[in-house]
Amino acid sequence: MTTTTTEFCESLVSNYPELKELLAEHISDYDELLPNVFLGEITRYVLKDGKGRCQIVEYLNKSLSSGEPDVKNLIAVSFVENLENREELERAVEGVETAEIISEWDRQKST
Repeated sequence: MTTTTTEFCESLVSNYPELKELLAEHISDYDELLPNVFLGEITRYVLKDGKGRCQIVEYLNKSLSSGEPDVKNLIAVSFVENLENREELERAVEGVETAEIISEWDRQKST
């Protein structure tokens, strides 16, 4: 079975209930789940050191490493790409083993 980007976002919220309010606000604003926009909102949540930051970033890193191609692309384009500079990257991944996220960020910024 292939995991769609929508299913991935729903799974993320299911695994990390602290994101439920963020998802509810997102759906209220857009009348539906827009995975790319929602992952951008998760980037901002992580940068604000939101509750469960380390676990959420670990989940994203694992999914970037072993997820479906569409999920990997979603994380690369909508989470990693939104980390605008090295300082934001370091703040997002502080205290977390995130080789895949760092590698993807380096790849994007070197082009």
